Amino acid sequence: MSVITAVTMPKWGMEMSEGVIGNWYFAVGEQVTEEADLVDIETSKIINTITAASSGVLRAIIANTGDTFNVGQLLGVIAPADVSDEDVNAFIQNLSGQAAPEPEAAPTSTPVAADKSPAETTSVQAAPAPTPASSLGALSEGGDDSEVAATVIARRLAKQYQINLNNISPSGSHDRVNKEDIEAAIRAAGGQVERPATRVDSANITRDDGAVKATSVARRLATTLKVNLLDCRASGDRGRVCKADVEAVAARRNAPAPAAATQVIDDTPEFSEVAMSGMRKVIAKRLQESKQTAPHFRVNIDACIDELLATRAQINAANKHAKVSVNDFIVKACACALQKIPAMNIQFTGDTIHQFSHADISVAVAIDDGLITPIVRAAETKGLLSISSEVRDLATRAKIGRLTPNEFQGGTFCVSNLGMYGIKSFDAIINPPQAAILAVGAGEQRPVVRNGELAVATMMSLSLASDHRVIDGALAAEFMHCLKGFLEQPATMLG
Repeated sequence: MSVITAVTMPKWGMEMSEGVIGNWYFAVGEQVTEEADLVDIETSKIINTITAASSGVLRAIIANTGDTFNVGQLLGVIAPADVSDEDVNAFIQNLSGQAAPEPEAAPTSTPVAADKSPAETTSVQAAPAPTPASSLGALSEGGDDSEVAATVIARRLAKQYQINLNNISPSGSHDRVNKEDIEAAIRAAGGQVERPATRVDSANITRDDGAVKATSVARRLATTLKVNLLDCRASGDRGRVCKADVEAVAARRNAPAPAAATQVIDDTPEFSEVAMSGMRKVIAKRLQESKQTAPHFRVNIDACIDELLATRAQINAANKHAKVSVNDFIVKACACALQKIPAMNIQFTGDTIHQFSHADISVAVAIDDGLITPIVRAAETKGLLSISSEVRDLATRAKIGRLTPNEFQGGTFCVSNLGMYGIKSFDAIINPPQAAILAVGAGEQRPVVRNGELAVATMMSLSLASDHRVIDGALAAEFMHCLKGFLEQPATMLG
């Protein structure tokens, strides 16, 4: 018997236990090539794409868009066309204990007349063929576009139409090229965008809703309930119409008309429901556990950063490509202080303390769905230019969901900086299994007393939250004193 390939939920990183099913790129019955993008998976930290491990026909989809599946669970099945449905179903039952989903019923069509070919009597029109690359002119020209920030769907569409992403102006979040940018460029070049065929019941739906972004479940339900997707609110993830939106339209349409003599006044305040993403749910759970489990002990200190700012200006002026920030100095200073105070460079697992030789500094980065902490590994061994370049790269890829698990899991110490928002000081929550986090405020000019005289200096407020189970107050105070010294005399950490 030919080989049947299982598509299962992967494990991307030690902390991943489940994933949410995103967009399937193929429908059941379509031919799949090896390494083709198969389905998007959203985890607590990133959105990644499963690629096909082998070529064949997508014979079954077990996991629908929006469903949550544990690591290792069966999502779909790929098999050659010559494999029988019985063998595929037996394979699915053996792995998951459930039968293959029933395929969608084919639309009723008029029997084929003897003098007509099947193509003349089909009830669904085929989608137009993609515009060939030769007609898109300059859009296909250019160098390597692998570094261009683009969504998974946009990159796949660009590959389909042989478009170089360097020629596309991005309009998506975080300056990414999105699907709409690709389609607009094709139309501007005189091309035609391929649209999938859509079954339409002309007796009940007169407007074409094929271009409406919707989950596959919502689209099937809309066809069954004869609901036009243009009438639905898009409250699902990534602005798509979801199952609940379709059901809401159907319920309003089928609701009985109120009695003429009864006037009901709805005084409920207007609001919209926003579904929590998988990442936001994990963040909420972890921070609640951290706050309830770890006794947070805080120490605060102010540091003068006038010399730091002068050193930063000299470094950036000496190298036109340098973009060293104050935060880069803080990352370096924390790494140096952890080397001086190694008892702070730890992780706490609940019953064991792991003390590390290198300072792996996590840097908090805000993204659309919450917060992620990419790591600068062995930061004490790197110069400021290297740290600056690495932090910018990690932050950029974090915002477009392109970090690998090793780049954001672990770390021995965390830096959270809200100074760019003008925040003077704040309290941060420890990110387990780390045992401490530094909250950094804005540098601002304040009056200070020096040698008995009033002066003006640029001061920065720092707040350290430590897990009091493993870090005592004196140890935290010693670390902050050491950190203050490196920040106020930056030359001492550059040697």
